[in-house]
Amino acid sequence: MARVWYRVCPFILVVTLAHCAAAQADEESLRDSFSEQIATSSFVTDFARDGDELTFSGPDADGRPAEWRVLITSALVEPNLFDEAIPYQGRITSEWHVNGQLVEYVGSVTALPSAYLDRGVGQECWANWAEGEHRWGW
Repeated sequence: MARVWYRVCPFILVVTLAHCAAAQADEESLRDSFSEQIATSSFVTDFARDGDELTFSGPDADGRPAEWRVLITSALVEPNLFDEAIPYQGRITSEWHVNGQLVEYVGSVTALPSAYLDRGVGQECWANWAEGEHRWGW
């Protein structure tokens, strides 16, 4: 019997630690996921993150190469009472600067390039927590 426990205990320990280390639906994981969503874009290069400040190279509104700086100004996670599979909703607000200029709204419409918007990120964006996958979906 001792031999069985010797083999099973390490497995139980690994499974327990993996469960404890699983991502949580909190503001930190929301910020991390937002940053990762930008960093993993095929059109983004030279990505760097320093806290809530993100810098990278990517296309501007005309598709030309540009230098970007994004500052996450707030992150909010709230319970979603209507769907057990998506128990939390997250909201990120951020300031986007292209080549040193603040990208502002034109009326109520963002002036960010569609490449970023198509990835689900922008000055104000939402994410849903996929409970089964322990990750944010944009």
